Amino acid sequence: MLSLFLLFGLEGETLKYVCIAVGAVALLLIVLAIVVGVRSRKKNKPLKSTQATQQPQPAEEPIETVSQPVEEEPALAVEEHEVEEEPAHEAQEPEAEEEPAHEAQEPEAEEEPAHEAQEHEAEEEIAHEAQEPEVEEEHPPIPEEKDDDRDDINDDKEEDEQVRKVRRIDGHVRYIIIKYNKSFTAKIIQSSDEVKAYYSEIKNELLSYEGVKSRMSWKGETFYAGRVTYAKLCVRGKCLSLFLALNPQDYLDSKYIVDDMTQIATYEKTPCLYRLKNDRRIKYSKELIESVMDGRERLSELEEVDWASEYPYEETQPLVDRGLIKELTEEDAQSGDVFLPRDCVLASEVDELMQDDVAVALVEETEEISDKTKTDIVNIDTLSKCFENGETAALEEMKKRIPAINRKATYIKVLARGTLDKQLTVIADSFSIEAVKMILLTGGNAVKKKNS
Repeated sequence: MLSLFLLFGLEGETLKYVCIAVGAVALLLIVLAIVVGVRSRKKNKPLKSTQATQQPQPAEEPIETVSQPVEEEPALAVEEHEVEEEPAHEAQEPEAEEEPAHEAQEPEAEEEPAHEAQEHEAEEEIAHEAQEPEVEEEHPPIPEEKDDDRDDINDDKEEDEQVRKVRRIDGHVRYIIIKYNKSFTAKIIQSSDEVKAYYSEIKNELLSYEGVKSRMSWKGETFYAGRVTYAKLCVRGKCLSLFLALNPQDYLDSKYIVDDMTQIATYEKTPCLYRLKNDRRIKYSKELIESVMDGRERLSELEEVDWASEYPYEETQPLVDRGLIKELTEEDAQSGDVFLPRDCVLASEVDELMQDDVAVALVEETEEISDKTKTDIVNIDTLSKCFENGETAALEEMKKRIPAINRKATYIKVLARGTLDKQLTVIADSFSIEAVKMILLTGGNAVKKKNS
């Protein structure tokens, strides 16, 4: 600028005043620019406020409609276009200010719907979780109730066990049908561990009341005090049954699934039948026992007894021997012969003439004990040659008559071979099943020693 002044010939004082004037003009322009900028800010503030009021409205319901956020874009574009129509030197500053303002508004518009959506999802999850336990609490008990309701006739069916046996009657070998009449004690002995545990628990519960005693009979165990009978335990089929001195009609529509036995004279004093089939019924039975005791005091001190341990399992025959099981034989079943004795039998045909179970059932046993020090074998056809009809073939006699047998033998096994045409009683330590059949089919006896 100084060179420009020098070009026009301005020097000294004149140059000084010209520079001052130019500075004043520049200062004036700066002041005017500041004033215009302030006015432009005031004009932009209403625009920003309208943007702030318009944008949150669609954001309040982000879930209900999707089209509202899309409509915002043209509105914002128009507003920005209106701002850009201002003079270039004035619009630069608002543009720099609008970007942070616009960025600040978008999070505000997004924060509220996001927060509301999270709350809505959380409420749905809580409601869903609150419903699931209700479903789990309703359904599991239903199968148990059905199981309790399913009191099949087989639960009450008295065990009428039948066993087919083979016996000699009047010189004839016959099939005999044996029926077992089992006592309550025998039924408990041969019951499952679960039934025994239920029996022990209920018996302890009944005896926990003052003055109550028990009496065992053939058909059951009765619990009484003086002349009053309170309850009776029986085993019907494979189920432990509790009979109580209650009116069954009072419990027909209750949770206690009882049966009315008033029509049966045996249960005249205890007509209310409750079957003890699971742990829940054991719990309910104690409530029924409390009702039947009708306020009777409990013993202050009662030692629990493991009654089940007093009845370990036993087979049927020992219980028959002890008189706890009675054998009932049907006479009509004795009319048929198992087989008719033959004069001669071949080893190859015995399986067709006699069943294995019949042969095993007809083997007799002696009290003599086997000695396995020195073993040997003998065949049926050899016995047929060396012994006469009706004789007994024992070890010592075999050593004398059969040269092939070791004289030091202490243990003899009899095997089937060839033909047997004599009725013999053979005493040996062991038999093949075919050898037994040959002896029996000719009318003889197979006698086996006891194993040591």
